[in-house]
Amino acid sequence: MKRIIISTATLLAAAITATAQQPLTHTQHGQIRTAINPAASLLQEQGSLSVIGRRQWVGIDGAPTVFWGSGHIGLQSINATVGLNIRHESLAVEKLTEASAFFAKGVRISESEYLALALNAGVSYMEGNYSGLDPIDPTVRDDIRETDALVGFGIMLYRPEKYYVGLSLPRLMLGNLGVTGDSRYNFRNVYHLSAGALFPLGTDFHVRPSLLVTYSESLRPQAEASALFFIKRVFGIGFNVRSYGELAAMAQFNFAGFGLGYAYQFNPRNEPLKRRINNSTHEIGISYRFGKNVPLL
Repeated sequence: MKRIIISTATLLAAAITATAQQPLTHTQHGQIRTAINPAASLLQEQGSLSVIGRRQWVGIDGAPTVFWGSGHIGLQSINATVGLNIRHESLAVEKLTEASAFFAKGVRISESEYLALALNAGVSYMEGNYSGLDPIDPTVRDDIRETDALVGFGIMLYRPEKYYVGLSLPRLMLGNLGVTGDSRYNFRNVYHLSAGALFPLGTDFHVRPSLLVTYSESLRPQAEASALFFIKRVFGIGFNVRSYGELAAMAQFNFAGFGLGYAYQFNPRNEPLKRRINNSTHEIGISYRFGKNVPLL
């Protein structure tokens, strides 16, 4: 039991230093965007389903694991979408689950450009089983079971199959505003700035760069850039670079509306707290886009 407590405490300390200072975002943000900004659902106005899983520190019990799920359908007669975003993350004895519904509406502002606005609302549930570490120790005797409401918004300027630039706050916690009373757990509000573009390189080749900047209270801002090179819009290979030093190799397959993506991320720097921890991260994304003409962007 003592060994488990020490291992869990070490993992939590490592996570606080190496991971909790970084917002948890997925590397494949250029492919699966609605979980970050619901206004991006209008880039696939006929509808889509997607799920992405991210597992860090492979081989360590209780290592950070995050799942995102997203789905929406298009209301093409009014250039709008409705959908649902789900998120679940776990770290050792802590678990966080969120679900929110959204509505997005696009407005044409020029011959080929649109401005989209999305609003979302949902619920967040935090669970911390700290008493399982040591029932005798009074410092970890109290568990947490806390529910909070959330609202959010997203705005995006886009040109179909060309580019997009968006800003979003998908999880503004009402408990932090004092609307739902006192909160024992400090839920963080997370802000995202995202951008991407698609450039043709001849008849059969395309390059799709993307950028994501994430900010959250009490955490350092995180910036990351990705680029995928596609052959015949079917197979893509590329890389991702983050401001904290992480690098990732990425691959993407698209066929008949289905998309399958994989990313392997690692940090080449040998930080003291992570010398005994495998800092490799595996990420798998699966998506399906409705309609006959599935866009690459």
